[in-house]
Parts: sequence; C-alpha cells; structure tokens
Amino acid sequence: MTNRQWFALHSWAGFVLGCLLLLVCVSGVLATLSYEIQYLSDSKYRALTPRSAAVNWAQLEQNLAAAYPDSQLISAQVHQQRYLAGEAALATPTGFRFAYFDPASGALTGSGDWGRLSRFLRNLHMYLSMGSSGKVIVTSLSFLLLISVISSFFVYRNWWRQWFRHPGTWRWAVRNSWASWHKLIGLWSWWFVLLMTVTGLWYFAEHWLLRSELAYYPPPPTAALSAAPPATAANKPLSLAGITAIAQAQRPELDIRAVLYNSHVKAPIVLSGQDDTVLVRDRANRIYLDSSGQLLGRQYAAELGLLARLSDMADPLHFGNFSGLTVKLIYSLFGSGLCILVAGGMRMHWLRTKHKQPHLARWLGVFGWLALALALSSIVWTAATFSKRELNRLPLSPLLGSVLQQPAAQPSCSSTAAAC
Repeated sequence: MTNRQWFALHSWAGFVLGCLLLLVCVSGVLATLSYEIQYLSDSKYRALTPRSAAVNWAQLEQNLAAAYPDSQLISAQVHQQRYLAGEAALATPTGFRFAYFDPASGALTGSGDWGRLSRFLRNLHMYLSMGSSGKVIVTSLSFLLLISVISSFFVYRNWWRQWFRHPGTWRWAVRNSWASWHKLIGLWSWWFVLLMTVTGLWYFAEHWLLRSELAYYPPPPTAALSAAPPATAANKPLSLAGITAIAQAQRPELDIRAVLYNSHVKAPIVLSGQDDTVLVRDRANRIYLDSSGQLLGRQYAAELGLLARLSDMADPLHFGNFSGLTVKLIYSLFGSGLCILVAGGMRMHWLRTKHKQPHLARWLGVFGWLALALALSSIVWTAATFSKRELNRLPLSPLLGSVLQQPAAQPSCSSTAAAC
C-alpha cells in the first residue's frame, strides 16, 4: 500500500464511528478511577485502616446482624486497593441494599442502593446498557483501534526518531498543529492503545466462545440434592463466619476476597480470592461448597488452561486493577491520551475536509450520525436503568439476626465439614 492509502485507512478508522469510540474511551478512563472518585465523594467508600491481614469476615457478620437483623446476605467482597471499603450485598425486606464496611475491622461505614457512579460507568463502557448486542458493538471497536495502531506506523515516517520532538504551540484552527500533537501523543501512547486493542479483541472473541460448545473454562460443580437438604431448625444455612472458616482450612494460603451465597440448592457457594499468582482476577481462584458446608471443588489459577487464564487476565490488564493507585493513575493518563487521539483525529479530519464539505451535518455522514445517536441514546438509557436491581430469588443464607448471638469465630472444619 502507498502512504496515501495508509493515511486514508488510518483516517477512516478514526472517523467512521468516532463519536461512539470517543464515548467508550472517555467512559473507560472514568471507569478506571470510578471507585477512587466515589472514595472522594463519600466517606462510606473508604476503608478505616489499610488491611494487613485476612478480612475480618466474622466481625463483619456480627455487625451486619446488629444493623440488618431482618436481612439476608447475598454476597460480600473487598477490593484489590486496600484503601477502599468492602461491600456486602443484602436482600432486605424493602429490596436490594449495599452495606459498606472496613475490611480490617469489619466495622460498617455506610449503606447505599445498587445505582452508583461505578455501576453507571461500567454499564456504559462495557455494553452501552444494551446487553449482549451492546457488548458486540463495543468490542467491535477494537478492530478500528487495531487498524489505527498498525496504519499509524506507516503514516508517521521515521517515527522512531521523534520521541522528544517538540510539537510547537498548539493552535485550535491549524491542522498542522493538531497533527504535530497527535503524532507525539500517539507515539508515547501506542503501547497503551495496543493493550486496549488486544484486550478488547479478547472480549469480542470471548463473547462468542461463551456461546460455543467449547468448554474452555472449568464449570462450577453441582451439589447433590441429598447433600444439601432444606434449612430446618436443626439444619440452618451456614453463617458467613462458618463458610470462610471452612474455605480457609481448605486453602490457608488464599486471601479470600469475595463470598457469594447460592440461591439454589444445586448451585454451590463460591469463595474467591488471591494467592501468589500474578495478573489474574479474584475469580481465578475459587472454592466451592454446598449448602451444608461440604467441599465440592477447588480451582487454582496456576492450573488453568491457556484460554481460561487469558479470560482471568483480561480484566486486570484492561482496567489496571492489579495493583495500587499508581497503576490506575498511569492507566488514566494514557487513557486520556487515547481520548485526545480520537477527538483530535476527528478535529483534523474536519479541518482537512471542510473546504470540500462545509456543512457539518453532511460531513458527519450516515455512520457518523448513527454513532452519535447510539452514543447519546446509550447515555440516556444507562442513566434511566443503571440503578435498577431486581431480587428474583432470595439467597440460601441465614437471616442475619439469627447469627447475632453465635460466637464471632467458628473453628476450622475439615473437608467433610461434618461438624459444621
């Protein structure tokens, strides 16, 4: 291909769905720091002290029981960043509720509904609040990013010599000024754009893998009905303290970060967390229990197959959620650079072509208007729906008030969990 053809391809990839691509990039930057923004907005999102040991699940349960005696625990989790409060999802008599807590002490810091900034941004960024079709649309934009990355090295001649070239004074109405800054920002951000492209392409492939017959990820085990009898006065659902004690005995090295109660007797209780495996989400390490505390299975991140490992690496790599605040800030910095590249590319396209097509509406074109309409409608639809959370089925967890008088800590159980 000639340089002119590479340039035309590069320009097309950045402009054809530019409005939608810009929305996804901006929402991605904000989503990366969404928990930190919440941290600044309200003290309930803040941990009281940085956690240096295991999460105090037993004391958390006692505090929840005192504050929400008529509620049931759906799930509880803590974050990678230890300055953030954990969150317990509750089924209350009035509906769904979050209770926020300090992971180190188990003290409650506040409560809130399902709708919050982090949920809004993730719904918008991941699938435009349009379900599976929205996910396909968002992840398909990765192909445009891939074209932009590859073509940029052919468009920008001798790019390897330009790392510290001063782009000059930025001038709003001068295309060459935009082009100089566009090249410099793109040169320093290409690794990040490539990382977002590769992880985005994986999300696209994963969407179709989940709909195929390929069993690339270990399925959760199924509990036998005889091993999980319905709760009675003599056979109450396991408490949070009991569940975490059993799981910790099974994997003492695991930092348990999330507990999910089952909502069906044949479904397992799932506990997940981190060991010494790098660059995997918490769900890569799992412990499965049935409703009576019997061990159903254990999943180790280090033993996952290639595709399963890629699945659990994608989120940490895409959002920078594998370390502390510094990594998140680096991701946000270069993510902002990507936003500038997209917006700047559209601006340069206008400055270059406005003499041929001075009417802005016509310049945008059919695909441009479609992208703009989709972007605006997804923002409106997300704002209208992101706070809705229906409780279709109650969890098989004890009424919190019933565990209030029990000891805060229960002894570790063997794999048979006969005494639990």
